[in-house]
Amino acid sequence: MSDNESQKVFDIPDPVPGQRPGAEDEFAHVPSPRRHPAIALSATALALFLIYQVRSDFMFALSSATPIELGDARKVAATKATDLPLNRVVRVSGLADRESGVLVDTQGSWQFNQFFRLLGTESGLYIRRVSNPIPVELAQKDVFTGRLTRFKDLSFQAAIRRHFANRVSATHFFSAEILGKALSATPSGPLRVSDLLGETRSLTPTDTLTIDIARPEVMVVDLPKEKFTTLAAARSAVESKGGLVLEEGGGDDKAFSLTISFASEKRDTGMSELGDLHPNIRFRPARMVHGAQVSDLSMANQALILKSKGNSLTLPFKDILAVRTLSTVQIPDDALLLYEGERPREHWTTIVVAAFLLVFALLNLLSLRGKA
Repeated sequence: MSDNESQKVFDIPDPVPGQRPGAEDEFAHVPSPRRHPAIALSATALALFLIYQVRSDFMFALSSATPIELGDARKVAATKATDLPLNRVVRVSGLADRESGVLVDTQGSWQFNQFFRLLGTESGLYIRRVSNPIPVELAQKDVFTGRLTRFKDLSFQAAIRRHFANRVSATHFFSAEILGKALSATPSGPLRVSDLLGETRSLTPTDTLTIDIARPEVMVVDLPKEKFTTLAAARSAVESKGGLVLEEGGGDDKAFSLTISFASEKRDTGMSELGDLHPNIRFRPARMVHGAQVSDLSMANQALILKSKGNSLTLPFKDILAVRTLSTVQIPDDALLLYEGERPREHWTTIVVAAFLLVFALLNLLSLRGKA
């Protein structure tokens, strides 16, 4: 064999495995599958958007589990949100307004959460309590530990606001003196009055107030039916000791309740002798209750003047036990919410999800770089 022939033999390329020598590669002209850049950009944008949506839970999962002591809830509510450790575990103390509390179930299950405001905070701080049953050590204390957020960050905050504004009422108690001064300063317009907890309430002329009046010369006595079998027997017992029966009724299945009075010189003796008739006889202070609209009230000589149906009634401050009203609960825009019992470790899955989304976004960006 000549040298030229040997050279030609050695120049023959090795055949592709599984392919006949000299045959053309049938896949040589098939384009590699590549996504459109717009798809990669859209996937990246979606991943980044989802990361943004869980950013709050992500940061909370990385925060410390040691509670930050904030103290009195009234001070917390009066502090600007920018000066508070939001999205952190905190501890606050305050009186729960359970009168206006509601039960919340947002998942269609039979697991409910108590939802209530703390008194004295101008409706500015709310607690979403741990699910029932509440541990004894939590139920016995007015101290709340959990994640502090803004109320408007709650996913169903609009529904809660409507429910409180339309269906939930709270009782507010006022000092007769402070109410009288407000009436004197603004006799015909809406009043801005601080209640006994320091919360400012707005009272319109048509709002109704309930005024409880003490009646020191009058008392209510409960006479057990095991001793006095009839109402006449109970009345006779009171009169035999020098008492005067003013009203009857208001008792229950165990006792008759009578509103009575004694002459001032016989009061102590008469009450003592009446109480000796049976060990279960009980005396209670008597009250008189007046309902009035704000427009019917005025102040004069350390007393509230109630005008009704052309008559005028003087209610001295010293005899007024309480002035109260019911009003719906309005949740302010800057209100705060504390998720009691929530801890960073409960959100560790958010870190995993965020990491996965970040890797997904980076891979899509790298695919764009490879096409450049």
